[in-house]
Amino acid sequence: MNKAKLFILHCWLLFFFSSCGESLMDSAVNTGMPVVESYLLEGANAMTVKLYGMEVYLKDDYELSQPVEGLNLKINTMEMQETDAGTYVLNLGKDTIRGLQDYSLSFEYLGNTVSASTSIPQPVTNLCVEPAYITRDASYWYYFDTADTIEIKLTWDDPDLDYYQIYIESPATTDMPMIGGDMQFRRRMMQPFKGGSYTTTSREFRAAGLYSIYVYRVNKDYVDLYERTASTDLANPPSAIQNAFGIFTAMSIAKTTFQVIETEE
Repeated sequence: MNKAKLFILHCWLLFFFSSCGESLMDSAVNTGMPVVESYLLEGANAMTVKLYGMEVYLKDDYELSQPVEGLNLKINTMEMQETDAGTYVLNLGKDTIRGLQDYSLSFEYLGNTVSASTSIPQPVTNLCVEPAYITRDASYWYYFDTADTIEIKLTWDDPDLDYYQIYIESPATTDMPMIGGDMQFRRRMMQPFKGGSYTTTSREFRAAGLYSIYVYRVNKDYVDLYERTASTDLANPPSAIQNAFGIFTAMSIAKTTFQVIETEE
């Protein structure tokens, strides 16, 4: 998976589990539990699991999150190797992670068995964007046309009414301030949703150049964590992992491109 997208997902987890404040001290929550971070990607030939300790804020003190090292992790009874502090990898060699496969994670931590399972989503197929490009006068940047609302529509196959998330990477090298206070973001990730299409307008593509658009098929546990992280209620973090917080999930991905071509009049 692209490092930028991994960074975004990782930041959600760090924000989520370091923002719980004193509510973490509720008796229903054990702050000694580890935090698991793992996203299995359909088509990849390796699996990665990252383990952290909780970052806990108390009234007069705090405990920083640290990688959890030296454990024996297994996925479907296959042993993972610790390649960096708290980072465990299972290399499948010539094999790949395939749609509809089931994977189970297990390891021992402080006398408890941590376990989780996930099912790999089918590949995203027949992804297309209409139109494939738009043309725009070079002066558009300076004279932003608020009436410019050409529809840009993504479509793909969705036979099972799954959840999806859109990620758009702009050719802009940095986030750019716009007239009126808006921003042209280099990277944008949309809220997960159900459906086989996504419609936006040309106003979302303000920089000239080639955009990369990714469509992820994601599992329900990912959606639950995303929605809770995006909300202001962080007191009761959801977790589908036994004896741990975090996420052990899977996703598939398809990519297309969209181009904004500048013209001189």
